[in-house]
Amino acid sequence: MSHFSNDQDQQRLSNFTVQRALASIFWMDHTGKIRLANETACLNYGYTREEFVELTIMDINHNFDPGSYAELWKRFQAEKRFSFESSHWTKDGIEIPVEIFVNYVEFEGSSYNISFVLNISERKRKEKLLRSVSEATATEIGRDYFKSLVENIADALGVSLVLVTECVDTNKTKLRTLAFMKEGSINENIEYDTDGTPCKLIMNSGNAYYQSASVQKDFYNETGIEGYMGIPIRSSEGDVIGHIAILDERELKITAEEQEILKLFADRAGVEIERKVANEKLIGALGEVEQLKDRLEAENTYLQDEIKLEHNFDEIVTQSVKFKRILNELEQVAITDATVLILGESGTGKELLARAIHNISLRNQRTLVKINCAALPANLIESELFGHEKGAFTGAVSQKTGRFELADGGTIFLDEIGEVPMELQPKLLRVLQEGEFERLGGNKTLKVNARVIAATNRNLENEVADGNFRADLFYRLNVFPINSLPLRERKEDIPPLVKYFVDKYGAKIGKKVRNIPKRVIKSLQMYNWPGNIRELENVVERALILSPADKLELGDWIPKKDDKEKTNTLVSLEEFEREYILRVLNETMWRVSGDKGAAKILGMKPTTLESRMKKLGIKRAG
Repeated sequence: MSHFSNDQDQQRLSNFTVQRALASIFWMDHTGKIRLANETACLNYGYTREEFVELTIMDINHNFDPGSYAELWKRFQAEKRFSFESSHWTKDGIEIPVEIFVNYVEFEGSSYNISFVLNISERKRKEKLLRSVSEATATEIGRDYFKSLVENIADALGVSLVLVTECVDTNKTKLRTLAFMKEGSINENIEYDTDGTPCKLIMNSGNAYYQSASVQKDFYNETGIEGYMGIPIRSSEGDVIGHIAILDERELKITAEEQEILKLFADRAGVEIERKVANEKLIGALGEVEQLKDRLEAENTYLQDEIKLEHNFDEIVTQSVKFKRILNELEQVAITDATVLILGESGTGKELLARAIHNISLRNQRTLVKINCAALPANLIESELFGHEKGAFTGAVSQKTGRFELADGGTIFLDEIGEVPMELQPKLLRVLQEGEFERLGGNKTLKVNARVIAATNRNLENEVADGNFRADLFYRLNVFPINSLPLRERKEDIPPLVKYFVDKYGAKIGKKVRNIPKRVIKSLQMYNWPGNIRELENVVERALILSPADKLELGDWIPKKDDKEKTNTLVSLEEFEREYILRVLNETMWRVSGDKGAAKILGMKPTTLESRMKKLGIKRAG
């Protein structure tokens, strides 16, 4: 074993260790400017070292502004070392909970805050699980209730199966299953009674924890389970009335923290089993119809609470009842792998909806890969989506990985999907249906498992009818359509949106606006916002820059009720007809036929409307 012969060797080792430390490490000055970041920070946040030194702490921790950081700096100087929890944002806009360990140092005449930052997403998830188990109440006590809780435990601990059983005889030799095995996890050839309950006693210990050493020799051959650990469920008198077993194809290693989760779950399960026995006759009398009704109501309440209290869908600000219904639908589809098509006008926040779907999906540990199909020339879209081989075309000096490859195991967001050229649509359809493609200029078939979210401001049904979009691709994308409401249909959201943008841009320019007059809000609500939320954001940012002191003023930009009210000019009947048809087409996103089409609103046949459009020279731009 070699020794460090001089200070230079020790310094190199020290630098090597810091750069590859488990924690992200930042060096910041009294203004919050990042002076240095280690390699771990670059890996965790997606910035290069060069990009980091152009940032301030406010760019990655949106909870700070220059004023609050200055106050915190005083605490640095006084306490020297302390820790706290906060949130950081990566380059891709993903929020992560963090624990920050602060060290205040003075070096060669300068002062620095050296922060060691740990991602505590996993800890927060387990804390949430502990809360959910401890606070759980079973208004409907039965197999589905326990199954739901058990699956949460199984997912949290990363195991194949949790089996909750209830003893049905005094000798504890017969068990009744309260939660079933997860499908496909292990062999299911445990011996069952005629009523479908397992009869083999797989645990007979009253000890708190026991592992695979006590497995019967023939148990693996019968069940395919190599190891298990479990915990007894006790009654209020202390008797063992059931067990929770964690089963897997391998010997399990359960941490102390995970054992606490199991113990808390077992205590809750004991209470519910006793209550179940006491109320079994009453529950049976309710009947199947009443049970289904209660379950549906409980699920609806849960989804509404999740939208309001937990997710808040990142940067989505709303109090609109109509928009909350959309978020309700969004959350239900997020946990599946179904393809989602987000429809809506420009500026309505389609990308925010896509990001929210990804962030609450089971794929949220991977990056959301985005591509704007309208922002690239037609000859480059294929290369961006699928990659290319070296020499595939002039300028292809090396192999390129496409966006679908990057999204493998995660989510890809195809913005402005209506702009994809017809010649590329068959290849896109293939990757959606079969999960396979070839790089441009290559002959090797690549497999990919990516969840697809697409968005467009076009009416794809009309594009299909006009021959500009493949019908089979449209049907493959239109598995779960979501319509993002224009701002004019959710004007009750203007006050909270204005407050959100005032806080957002106020922190960036160092201005705190506390007074937003009602006349300003009323003026903004009288306008129909053709540019939607993006236009509102720009207006608020401009007003914030020009506003004096702490009061928001719109200045010389005062929205009117409607542009059409600003003129009294008379027009010909033909021109009036043209303008009205255009207005209806825009409202229906250029859908001509169908129950929600322009033809039905105008009271004419679709063919008649198409004829009038041709005569009046009405064509959709772009």
